[in-house]
Amino acid sequence: MYDGHLTLHILGGSPGLEKALHGAAAPERLYCAWARFDSPAEEGWAACDVLVVDLPDGLALDAVARTPEDVELVVCAGQEELAALPRDRRYADLWVRPVPAFLPAMRMETLLHAFKERHDGALAQNCLDTAINSIPDLVWFKDVRGAHEKVNDAFCRAVGKTKEDIQGRGHYYIWDMKPDEYAAGEYVCLESEEEVMQRRETCLFDEKVLSKHGLRRFKTYKSPIFDKKGNIIGTMGVGRDVTDFENITAELEILLRSMPFGILIEGTEGQIIKVNDKVLEYFGLEKDEVEGRPYDQWKQEYLAGAAPDGEEMLVSRESGGGAKYFRFCEDMIYDVFENPVGRLCTVRDVTVEWNLRERLVISSDTDFLTGLYNRRCFYRYIHENRDAQRTSMIYLDLDRFKSVNDVYGHRAGDDALVLAAQTLQENFREGFITRLGGDEFLITLLGPVELETLEVRTEQLLRRMRAAFEKDPRFHALSASAGIAQSDDPEEKIDALIQRADAALYAAKQQGRNRLCL
Repeated sequence: MYDGHLTLHILGGSPGLEKALHGAAAPERLYCAWARFDSPAEEGWAACDVLVVDLPDGLALDAVARTPEDVELVVCAGQEELAALPRDRRYADLWVRPVPAFLPAMRMETLLHAFKERHDGALAQNCLDTAINSIPDLVWFKDVRGAHEKVNDAFCRAVGKTKEDIQGRGHYYIWDMKPDEYAAGEYVCLESEEEVMQRRETCLFDEKVLSKHGLRRFKTYKSPIFDKKGNIIGTMGVGRDVTDFENITAELEILLRSMPFGILIEGTEGQIIKVNDKVLEYFGLEKDEVEGRPYDQWKQEYLAGAAPDGEEMLVSRESGGGAKYFRFCEDMIYDVFENPVGRLCTVRDVTVEWNLRERLVISSDTDFLTGLYNRRCFYRYIHENRDAQRTSMIYLDLDRFKSVNDVYGHRAGDDALVLAAQTLQENFREGFITRLGGDEFLITLLGPVELETLEVRTEQLLRRMRAAFEKDPRFHALSASAGIAQSDDPEEKIDALIQRADAALYAAKQQGRNRLCL
């Protein structure tokens, strides 16, 4: 898009001229497309950017008259014919016959470089205009006398004038001021341009302007502009209207009151300068207990024990209604010049979502009916805790459970499973108890447990479970059988150990139920 492209045609001329022109070295990123036409009788000879006319005397004038005005002309002819060329149009170059052999390529290179400079200049001007007109701040360029050479669209809107009205004019005209008004008040700091040119560097100013919209305050960056020799030829400025920021306190109060979560604002001195009612409500405080306090001190007191949660912090506090959970988030506050001026702390009450999350976690890890751990949770527990410990398993299921469902219905079967789960938890509080599915349960013990001890405790469990079932007429036929397996080999797969416990359970069933096998 930023390269230059030039179409050049030769009208008439010899093959030697064409060869010489083709040999002209074009500047970098300027691409030339050449074509040669023998006479104006051929179509398309004038559809180009540059036309080299080298026709016999008497024909060149006609070709020039038929060439569009936007085509740059190079005419090669005798002196008389060149003298007769129309004076109302411009020519890129004129070559007097006889033309020395070296001249065409040399002159063409000069023309190509001039075209490239014009192309680059126009492109730079277009980029500059696009850039400054895309900036919402006021942008202007002045000469050393203070006359405006160029401004952007935002500047025109601010002063209510067109670019044509502004160009070449100074402050008084542009801002509709009288010299005595400037002398009487600090409206436009004309001296700032002088300071910039004296210091020869970019400077920041706080300036006031009496505009059509009243007195406005601007933060302005002003920079000197140098020519190729290092001489200052003017200044450039960028001004941001910051008037509305002076009214931000009232707007901020309205905003803070309307927020559905807590907000604290730390000022440049590290003190809490603003706090809304939600924060006071969350922590049972009065405004004078918060505002004016050092922010870091308040944070240390009320965020004590906070746990990192991503980029935020989570803290719990006890209240009369139970535990409350709050999520804290901090962000830096910057002024219009990107300087840090404080911090914004938001506080959200996430008690409801936290409790819901806890319930979801519990629900995903436990059996809905019995409250015991489920199979997925069991495998995670083993993966995270087994290491090289001795692993003991008691695989248990209910005897004749199907008869309860068949005779009394599935509701009774569910009650029997709940009763069995309660009995398991009462007798193996230290164990990881899992409902594998149906009426099958698994008790896992990690650590140095002896088989003899395990056998005694399992027999007690079976007796107590039988006694619990006998208390309900629906469960008189129920009992439980168990299989025990143990491993000191950390390399043994957990599923292999479960299979051994299951095989022991099967053996207990085969031997008459209501018993255990090792």
